[in-house]
Amino acid sequence: MSTPASPSVPPPTPSSPTAPPAAKRRTGLYLAVAVAVIVVVLLVAFAALPALTPSGSGKGAPVLTYRGAVSIANGSAGGYAGGGWTLLFAAGLVSATNETFALNQALLGNLSAYCTYTPVASEHNLTVPAFVGNRSSGQAPAWAFAYRNDTDAVALVTVVDGQGTVFATLTGLECGIGAAFLNPVPAGAIDSSAAAAAAFPEAAGFLAAHPNASAELGLFGPLRTENGTLPAEWSLLYTTCTLNPSAGGSGDLFNATVNALTGHLLGWKLTTGIPCRTSMTAVSGASSPLAPLSGPAAAGPRELGAS
Repeated sequence: MSTPASPSVPPPTPSSPTAPPAAKRRTGLYLAVAVAVIVVVLLVAFAALPALTPSGSGKGAPVLTYRGAVSIANGSAGGYAGGGWTLLFAAGLVSATNETFALNQALLGNLSAYCTYTPVASEHNLTVPAFVGNRSSGQAPAWAFAYRNDTDAVALVTVVDGQGTVFATLTGLECGIGAAFLNPVPAGAIDSSAAAAAAFPEAAGFLAAHPNASAELGLFGPLRTENGTLPAEWSLLYTTCTLNPSAGGSGDLFNATVNALTGHLLGWKLTTGIPCRTSMTAVSGASSPLAPLSGPAAAGPRELGAS
């Protein structure tokens, strides 16, 4: 007796790779833009500071901590373009020598694909005065701030010589959504003097060896990520390089991260042999809230809050 033929079974259709959800891809883009906004504030703000510094500035110029500078910046931003501005980011900038260079919009780099940079202040080529004070004081002669309004525009403000100036805006759909990942700086954020004091035990050796180091004192509001929300943080950076992007040679960089509400030192890192011509990029990248932490204080997981 013949055996009935088994019914033919079509071969399985190879499954195609599952594409990642579009929403997740967009989230990554917006996070990248949010960090890019922070970097461009540092790059463009420091380049723009000479344009906002009066001739002959420096002698007797006010040297402020964050709390002194932010009250001035809030007053300048408050009535600009209808008001409604919320603080996202602040940075105190310290130069060891007089720095003279003009605003260079090319510093926007890839961010120009997502944002439109519009100068507000007039451009000049003047000098940022050297700062000869104690780097561990948390004081700076020049401060830069980034604010967002309800249209997701970003206003960039400087405080130099005790005077606040709105010097530019960043607009554009992707840029605005990216900036929206940065939550406002909390009202209870500690002052830059307290943040510098928290980092000083680890920074003391570097500052003793380099008392005239350039510095950037960055404060970020909480950053929303795909895994939660990073806390508001102070990022303190000291470098033997000048902050002029055209500088030659190489230098060393010390950075520390401090929780902006508790004053807890989250981590620190010393990097040597950084090319000074890229020191501002290195400083900006290291100061972003997604920068990796190091040092014994960073041995555990980074603090995350609810999304």
